[in-house]
Amino acid sequence: MVKNGMVNPVRKRVLINAKSALARITLTPHTLAFFLLSVIHCVAQGLTAAFVYSEDASSFKFMNDMVQTAQVPKNEVARLWRSGNNLTLKLCTAAPIEKAVYDDCETVWSSVGDADATLVPRFLAGLSRRASQEFMLQPLVDPVNETVVGFTLNIDNGRRIVDFSQTCARTLEYPLRILDNSRREDLALIGSQFWLLGMSTFGILYNSIPHIWAVVFARFMQTTWASYTLWRTTDVQFRYDAMIVGQNTLCRFDFLPNYFTTRIALQIPELVLSLTAFLSTSFLAFRVVKGYSQSTIRRVGPPAGVMRLYKLFLTTSMFLQLSLFFTITAISLWVDQLRTSSIAFLAQRSGIYYALFVFTIVTIVPWMVMGWFAIRREKTLLMAGFLFLNTSYIVFWSVMFYSEVYRWTFLEWPFFACSTIVSFVVLFGAAIFGAISWSGFGKGLAHYLHVEQVLLESDFNPDVFANDTEKGPGSSLGSPVQRAPSALSHFSAEGISVVKKDTNWDFENVDRPPIYTVEVESKGSVSLDNMLSR
Repeated sequence: MVKNGMVNPVRKRVLINAKSALARITLTPHTLAFFLLSVIHCVAQGLTAAFVYSEDASSFKFMNDMVQTAQVPKNEVARLWRSGNNLTLKLCTAAPIEKAVYDDCETVWSSVGDADATLVPRFLAGLSRRASQEFMLQPLVDPVNETVVGFTLNIDNGRRIVDFSQTCARTLEYPLRILDNSRREDLALIGSQFWLLGMSTFGILYNSIPHIWAVVFARFMQTTWASYTLWRTTDVQFRYDAMIVGQNTLCRFDFLPNYFTTRIALQIPELVLSLTAFLSTSFLAFRVVKGYSQSTIRRVGPPAGVMRLYKLFLTTSMFLQLSLFFTITAISLWVDQLRTSSIAFLAQRSGIYYALFVFTIVTIVPWMVMGWFAIRREKTLLMAGFLFLNTSYIVFWSVMFYSEVYRWTFLEWPFFACSTIVSFVVLFGAAIFGAISWSGFGKGLAHYLHVEQVLLESDFNPDVFANDTEKGPGSSLGSPVQRAPSALSHFSAEGISVVKKDTNWDFENVDRPPIYTVEVESKGSVSLDNMLSR
């Protein structure tokens, strides 16, 4: 939109930022491939995780309906004790952290003993039958005292009717908890794909080596977790068959006939995609980092000391973004379980847990913004507030381990434990590198970033500067980076590309009108320099 010959400033700024982003993404074939692969894997792995979530969610709903229909007490948590292939299932009304509490739990089934004989007689006629997708659940009522003693599964519109005891329904609490946690894991993994795409994009847009390596590390963690969950699914199937389906069980019925087969069929391509993403990202990251280590794209070449401070700023930014994702993931997993699972009936200080959750959720985004602007603009008070909140997160969530239900969740749920540990590590990293960056205030970083911003807003075209302190910040001539066609250059009739740069820029003088050198690389490899001044 043009008014009185002037371009709309908002539109102009958007176009300038889009042009700058495109220039950095297409800087080399490796940066372009790194970005495109991040987009492709975000979509592919996100869809795969969504399919796994759909399977977990539907299976959880079916099993949860059976448990609720049988009116199983809600203040019980299942604890499976395993010694080799011998399994013992206990139900506890308190978090079984201490041995005394565990000994007081009720044993409902053990593979080394006999199954409970109090089964509904009509059920004994059939063993290991498989449930259909078309079913109807009804409570099984004792005609004598009119209490619920189990549930009835009506299969295929009454073609088969199977009765189950309440004790059978109580054994379903263990696989129910696994399915419930699996749903939460799936949602977190779906979110991680978009977060990884954001990290990858940030690394490319800011030439940030720490972000590039953080993406590689995250891809490695995803591959390791995908391998573990594939093994875990087979192990859960063993426990499920031994405890629910086998003849020496209380149910002797396969409620999830297709679940494990379907889940493994989805997890195999998920593992392949994770491995492919890790290998391709590692290769491209090595090439991108090698190029960034030798030369990067900037509008002005800063002194070597300022460049070191800038790298510290990028490292702190990486830890901030890692902290945002892993901290929110860990506390959300905890609160969702506290809100919807049987843990809610065992927690004695739920109000404090919710208050800490709300405090963290409300302040963590402002905390990240505080750290970002405190370093960029060298604001001492803002930096002090950032470190205070950082320390508060570490202290408050460390105190949570005094809670028995929190420790129980941490010990029984590997995904939650891993997320919690990583969140503490990155919070410590953010605090350490934030403090180091604070020590560099007043040494030129804020001025350099201000220069970059002024040049960006004036639509000043960047160039590739060598990161060789002996040569000093110079032009792209002789640079090891082979640039792909991008927004930095455009085709012309005279030659291959036209690149603008300011050869006489004074780092201390931001307001001097820039002087441009226009270089035309002709088809005959002849360079033409024209000095233009505003």
